[in-house]
Amino acid sequence: ICWAPQEQTMATDSKSEPIVSGKSYDATVLAPEDAWIANLDHEAFKEDIRALGKELHSNQGPADLAHLNKIILWQRMCMVVGFATMWYCINPVSIYLLSLGCMTRWAIIAHHICHGGFDKCSQGKYNRFKFGVGSLYRRCADWLDWMLVEAWNVEHNQLHHYHLGESQDPDLVEMNLDYLRTVDAPKAAKYGTVAFFMTTWKWFYYAPNTLKMLKLHEIRRRGQVPKYKNGKQMGQRRLESPCMFTHVGIFFSAAELYGRVLGPFFLRNFVLIPLAMGALLGRDAWFNSLVTMVLAEWLSNAHSFLNIVTNHTGDDLYRFDSACEPRSATFYLRQVISSANFTTGTTGTFLGDLNDFTHGWLNYQVEHHLWPDLSMLSYQKAAPLVKGICKKHGVPYVQHNVFWRLKQTVDIMVGDSSMRRYPTKWEHTPDLAAKYSTAVESQPTEQKISAGN
Repeated sequence: ICWAPQEQTMATDSKSEPIVSGKSYDATVLAPEDAWIANLDHEAFKEDIRALGKELHSNQGPADLAHLNKIILWQRMCMVVGFATMWYCINPVSIYLLSLGCMTRWAIIAHHICHGGFDKCSQGKYNRFKFGVGSLYRRCADWLDWMLVEAWNVEHNQLHHYHLGESQDPDLVEMNLDYLRTVDAPKAAKYGTVAFFMTTWKWFYYAPNTLKMLKLHEIRRRGQVPKYKNGKQMGQRRLESPCMFTHVGIFFSAAELYGRVLGPFFLRNFVLIPLAMGALLGRDAWFNSLVTMVLAEWLSNAHSFLNIVTNHTGDDLYRFDSACEPRSATFYLRQVISSANFTTGTTGTFLGDLNDFTHGWLNYQVEHHLWPDLSMLSYQKAAPLVKGICKKHGVPYVQHNVFWRLKQTVDIMVGDSSMRRYPTKWEHTPDLAAKYSTAVESQPTEQKISAGN
């Protein structure tokens, strides 16, 4: 069945069966779920999105900075109360607050600052070129986590945002978990692997994979090609496959991963802080603090997995077979149809901010991918307006409870479902860029998608 107008349907050979969209990029007819594609006015959609982005960008100012400072205060209070109560006994309150503080420092504060969301309204205090980069001191003072900030800026700000849903998207869960999806193993073993990944993914996978992307970025900026130690050029499969904690010696040394990247966070959280508690309050305080920090780490991994990994995974979201130009109609379309929002809060209310805080402000993923350099407050304002634009143009706007998105994600990870393939025949050809997929990696880190453009 094809709901597309007759002139939009490709004529097929009488001897060949039509390929219905959903599972193949080479579809020749549109499935009912994709009927909207044939009727979309790409350029009109782009103009509406760009106009809203410019309006939001121009309206940012003191209110956005005040809102950021409030969220920073909330994050610090989580950490202070967690530290102040963890020594007495191992308890769920301390564990949760420390976990929440760690997650929000990354997902809300560092995330939006590193995208440049406060470059113009903070008088340089929260600038993406200074925050967490340049020295170990700045990393410790601004955002100390398992990942190296410079590496995360390349992996996330450039590759993920410019290649969303493509094979060169380093965060494409369906591609990264291809082995788990296809391996002949008991379903219980697959679910066990997912559970392990959820509670360890930041140090086991994300830190080494972001470092790998930084190393590849540096190689290409020098005009070189990635090679093994024996001089053999690396194949595309090696370049696209995820890099794990155990994959040292290929893109980086063990000393660099364990010392430069993972070491500072490990030393602070699991050595210095428990030792300080023990020195001040005794051996029991040391033990309680150490166990609490370990449990908070597990919970923070799971919480960040829930808020982050689920954003672009599900059988109702799309994958793409080619690259596109940034800020084009296709680019904006892909940010919407390959992203999922969660339950959002009401702007200007305590409960609204509390909802968004516990979601790591990643419940506005559609709006964030359209304009990465906006503030959290702007995303609250933008969400209903973007939803209205999508409704006007017939573009799917996916929004569910975060736990439903978790189910969707786990189904993808274990191979029970697959993401939709956007049919190549219906791509907006002027927006496609065959050479862009490699050119983007040679761009300086300050190149980014801006709401002001």
